[in-house]
Amino acid sequence: MNLKNEKAIPMREKISFAGALGGQNLMYTFVNFFILIFYTDVMGISPLTAGTMFLVARIWDAFNDLIMGVLVDHTKSRWGKCRPYLIFMSFPIAVTTALMFLVPDLEYRGRVIYMWVTYIIWGMAYTSGDIALWTMAGRISSETKDRNILISWGRIAGTLGTAAAVLATVPLKNLLGGDDGGGYFGVAVIFCLLGFAAIFQGGILTRERSGNASREAGLKLSDSLKAIFTNGPLIIVLISLLLTVIPSLQMVMMMYFAKYNLQDEGLMTVIAGISLVTMAVGAGLVPWLTRYIPGKTLVIASGFILAILGTIMYFIGYSNILVFYVFAALWGLFNGFPDVIRTTMIANTVEWMEKKTGKRSDGTIFSTLTFIGKLTAGLGKFIAGLLLVYIGFKANEVQTPQVLDGLFQSMTIIPGIGSLLMVIPLFFYNIDEKTHKDLVAELSI
Repeated sequence: MNLKNEKAIPMREKISFAGALGGQNLMYTFVNFFILIFYTDVMGISPLTAGTMFLVARIWDAFNDLIMGVLVDHTKSRWGKCRPYLIFMSFPIAVTTALMFLVPDLEYRGRVIYMWVTYIIWGMAYTSGDIALWTMAGRISSETKDRNILISWGRIAGTLGTAAAVLATVPLKNLLGGDDGGGYFGVAVIFCLLGFAAIFQGGILTRERSGNASREAGLKLSDSLKAIFTNGPLIIVLISLLLTVIPSLQMVMMMYFAKYNLQDEGLMTVIAGISLVTMAVGAGLVPWLTRYIPGKTLVIASGFILAILGTIMYFIGYSNILVFYVFAALWGLFNGFPDVIRTTMIANTVEWMEKKTGKRSDGTIFSTLTFIGKLTAGLGKFIAGLLLVYIGFKANEVQTPQVLDGLFQSMTIIPGIGSLLMVIPLFFYNIDEKTHKDLVAELSI
């Protein structure tokens, strides 16, 4: 299949790509936000047992994601390399997501086994669609500006999907059965139906343009491994993304903070909703801001600002909830910029590596993005489980001041420190817009 670059991305495809990300994020956020508290407070599984499972699942993902990325790179079909996975894997992703929130009528050991099996299978199914969808971001266009716009649209829709999951889950759960398990499963069914439709249409309505059939032919496993391990700019971005495991604690612990510190689960939807709305605003501002500020500079500045915000908020405290709302708004805004720009940074390493090796392995390269995303989420839950044990947390009981302080630190100062650490590797990233434009011209994509 010979692909050609078309600079103008049709509006239909922008909406379709964004919609697919919105539906995927709806399901993924539901899992990421609520699966740990579902396991501990509904299924009665210990935080350490659940956290260990998350860690092992992420180790398996190191192999699973690479295999899936290589599979995408070797796929040849009338739909292209990526679209078949969006079309045909959308339903399995939805089904496996819902099954995780079904409480089996089993003893403790049986529930633990069920947790392991359903979570691992879900991760494998989710990987197929996630890698294909993000690889599409680099195949719809090869221009940095176009990619920024497309990914910005995708991040906005993804943030809206995240917001929908965060804001709607608790009210829907209470309406459909509460904490007895039926509530969470009912919410899962609703979200999964919507997610299935969104991902499916993303496969039907988008088109692959960027690429070179001759450079994609005859790819070997060694070529795929080189695309990762000898790709210096990619490794730099991946290290930065791995360090986001520390800020990700905020997402995992938010439900605990609302339930035990603020004594109102419903406030989680308010805090998260504020943060997610401003995150969408930040993502939407990226194409405009990068006209005047280099993307790398914008990400680094955001990291420093987030570190300052987290530290200040910890010392202010949360007695004044309105001040905490302002913190949530600013936190979301300055997280919106890196989300878009780092994804574009990864997309641009595809052409950098293609120029270096003469082989194009975009599926393999984007598999690292999905792997790191799941690794940080899994490590975040594992660290959260350890933190809950360390501070003396006991589910569904009145918490001690030490526990409450630990939960608040995980919402403020700890993510702030992590935000500072995650920008350090990016000082060494050297593919700016001009460099990438020259690469594209040389490759004649």
